[in-house]
This record gives sequence, C-alpha cells and structure tokens, in this order.
Amino acid sequence: MHRSRIRLPHLHRNAANECRIPRRTGAILSMELVLVIPVFLLLLFSIVEFSMLSSARTRVSDAARHGARLLCISDRSHDDIRTEVRIFLGPQLAREMRLGIQDSGRPGDIVNVRVQIPMRNATPDLLWATGFSVRERYLTVGVPMAREHDVATTRIERF
Repeated sequence: MHRSRIRLPHLHRNAANECRIPRRTGAILSMELVLVIPVFLLLLFSIVEFSMLSSARTRVSDAARHGARLLCISDRSHDDIRTEVRIFLGPQLAREMRLGIQDSGRPGDIVNVRVQIPMRNATPDLLWATGFSVRERYLTVGVPMAREHDVATTRIERF
C-alpha cells in the first residue's frame, strides 16, 4: 500500500521539515481595527457630549438660582434680572436664552425663574450621525423661591 503525502497549500515546511501555518496578523489586525474604532469613537463622543451637557446644565441651574435669589432679596426689575442671568451664563450659553419670571411682588409668595437655552449652545452635535442629535432640544431649569420682602414697600423706603 502506497502512502501519498497530501500537501496542504496553507502549510509551509521550514528547513527542519516541520509544518507551520503562515501568520497573517496584518489582515486580522486591520479587520479588528475596522470593527473596534467606530465603537470606541462612539463611546468617546458620547462621554464628551454628555460631560459638556452636564456642565452646561449646572451653569444654567446656577444662573436661574442666582436670578431667583436677586429677585427675592432686591427690588430689581425683570430686565436687570435678565442682564444678570446673561452675564452669569456667559456669551456662549446666553445666545438665544429665554427667561421666564413669575412674580407677584408680595412677600411670602413664590417667585419662579425659568431659564431655557438651546442644547446646541452647550455642545457640538457629535452624535448626529447616530440619530441622537441636540438640534431643536433645550436645557430648561426652573427655580422656585419665596420672596423675602415687599417690592412696593422697599421702593417707598428708599425715597
């Protein structure tokens, strides 16, 4: 009986007549890179965008709280409060800001200051290609606070 050697095309023999499988790591690494890079970039962009939105939300919340506090302890006009909130937010976040103020002017009543800014002022739209866009979305913060003095009485006392 004759034994024939079957030669496999993907096996190579070295000088010691040992079979070895050729290494094709370049193609495998390229394929892994092609599969991993988009997931990594999506994760990175998500972290950056969420961090920027979180920071902006904190600033908007602080600005609304600052405006409500000024309204409660002073007799400033609504235009003065709007200017103070704009300064507190800074030029980038204050673009297209909407400010809503509910105030009766009586001591003990609840004053509500609501600040709303477009999310596109806070972050570049990094995830638009995935369907998670910040276009036409807003950061809105409302701060209720109790008025501590009477506006009419304070204005009369100053004169």
